[in-house]
Amino acid sequence: AKSLELSEKKMRGTKKRISSLLLIILFFTVSVSITLPVKTKSIDPFFTLVGITRGGVMADYLSMMKDDLIRIGINLDVIAMDWSTFIGELFEFHNYDLVYLGLSGGGADPDFTGIYNENGTLNLFGYHTSMDWDDDLGTGKNEWYMRQGNLIMPPDSEERIQHYWAWQDYLMDKICPMLPTFSPKAYNANWANLVGYNMSDGILQSWGKMSWDGSHTGQVSTNEFVITDAAWSELNPLFQDDTSSSFISNAVMDPLIWYDADLTVYPHLAESYTHINDTHVRITIREGIKWAPDPDEIFTDEYLDVKDVYFTLYCWKYVSNDQHLWGWLEDIEIIDNYTLDLFIDGNSTTEENEVYAPYLSTISTSILPEHYLNQTQLIDNVTPNITHSSWEKFSNHAFGTGLFEIEEYKEDNETILTVRSECWRLNTTLTSDPTLDWENRFGDFSGGLNHLRIRIIPNPQTALIEFEAGKVDIEGISWSPEKRVEYAMNPLIDVQSDVQSSFGFVGYNMRENRGPIGSRYPCPGNQSITVGLAIRKAISYAINRVEINNVINGGAYVIHHTPLFAKMGIWNNPNIIRYDHDLEAAIYYMYLAGYDIDYTPTWSAYGYTSLIAITTLFFVAMFYAYRRKKQFRV
Repeated sequence: AKSLELSEKKMRGTKKRISSLLLIILFFTVSVSITLPVKTKSIDPFFTLVGITRGGVMADYLSMMKDDLIRIGINLDVIAMDWSTFIGELFEFHNYDLVYLGLSGGGADPDFTGIYNENGTLNLFGYHTSMDWDDDLGTGKNEWYMRQGNLIMPPDSEERIQHYWAWQDYLMDKICPMLPTFSPKAYNANWANLVGYNMSDGILQSWGKMSWDGSHTGQVSTNEFVITDAAWSELNPLFQDDTSSSFISNAVMDPLIWYDADLTVYPHLAESYTHINDTHVRITIREGIKWAPDPDEIFTDEYLDVKDVYFTLYCWKYVSNDQHLWGWLEDIEIIDNYTLDLFIDGNSTTEENEVYAPYLSTISTSILPEHYLNQTQLIDNVTPNITHSSWEKFSNHAFGTGLFEIEEYKEDNETILTVRSECWRLNTTLTSDPTLDWENRFGDFSGGLNHLRIRIIPNPQTALIEFEAGKVDIEGISWSPEKRVEYAMNPLIDVQSDVQSSFGFVGYNMRENRGPIGSRYPCPGNQSITVGLAIRKAISYAINRVEINNVINGGAYVIHHTPLFAKMGIWNNPNIIRYDHDLEAAIYYMYLAGYDIDYTPTWSAYGYTSLIAITTLFFVAMFYAYRRKKQFRV
């Protein structure tokens, strides 16, 4: 009995020692996994590429990419340049292999001719039709895609959408001129008692859905909505060049057709637009739409008709600051009071009228009041006399068929817009047209808002102070990451975001004189792909955009994949090839190009600690089994 009791005591002691030892091993394992650096295999570079950019954050992007590329045997020399030197290299000398750049702009049409085609003025990639020549097409396939995209009618057809989806995937897969990186996001903060606002739709399309659920601190009235902006300068769309002016113009005027946030097209002032053939379009204008009165209230009972549309399109083509955008408009013919025909010619150098699909986005323009601006003409009795006093008044007090009219303007202080009770947007007889899908898109305007106050506060910090005091209802906070975090934690404030019409990219110089990255020779490992394309794909897979975005942008930007702006909605191919970070894929394409890295995975910190833990536990288990066996023998 005493022997058995002694044996049990020994076993309990052994168990305690083993438990203590296991705790020590666990602590050691966790400590090592935290402190032991990840092992990466050192690779001697096969060649060196030159990467250029401007300074600042773009240079930081390339510096992080340098670390990614050395893992696949590519050394990257990063050179930050001043603006004039940078532009010279891009468009004249081309002494670079990679360039980091941003593309910004806008527009509603997916035609990016000028950037990705052979003779594009912004073709910094060096694309040439010899890279993908097709004998049947008589040109490069990428070039064909871009030309053909402008010839598909109707411009908003599913056929054209599918065409541009196929082009994007082809460009990024078979040419790979660039690696899109990030699209910045814009952020707005608004008081949480605001209902119905959608940042993507914007204030003007959200208005009919908006209302106040109670009031917030500092709020004066629940019948108005208060925003801030810089001072406007010109309210006539024909001549304006700033967003502050165009916002007010869009508030008081209406376009022929309307593009929703995803770039789906809807008729608006135009009841319909019909393609009689590929170069002949008939537009039928909606009847019963009343104009707002002019500033002097001379014209108080005017209704939209064909003369207003004809006059507007004529002015855009022959009077505006953007006449170059209207070269496609060959002729306009009035059919009756509510119908006119447009004749399209996309190439004036040929005898026949040529198709030009991007015309549609051009006519999504605000319609001007012919009865007011066309009171006198020049000696040809056609061209309006823009020196007439009505033009000057209109530039400072525009009016139209839109939801708002200007009630008051205080220079350098504020502009007050009032909802027009006679606006057609509030007439359910007109908006019940099923092609408009009005209530889903614009709301029922039952929220009680009737004033839009635009305070002129160009300084964002001053504007933010007014917002926090409750004297402003919504404010942009894209410039302040700290405020985005602070407001997101505040239950009294909502934060919304929307991707912007811009994106950054790594552009590849595909010209043959740039060596490996532009090589047109077939890959040793795959004759169907060139060495240059394989290397461009390898680089694209090697770059860790997520890590760069997290480190430099705080993860705030959107990873971008297409050669179009992320904001281009229905035109962006949702299934486009994606160069998500994949080191094995990068190594594979380097191998195809003839650069065998002989890369074998190395143990990470987790692998080392797991090995240590498993080995130690094995010996502990063996030790425990041996002790038990020895005790039972006793």
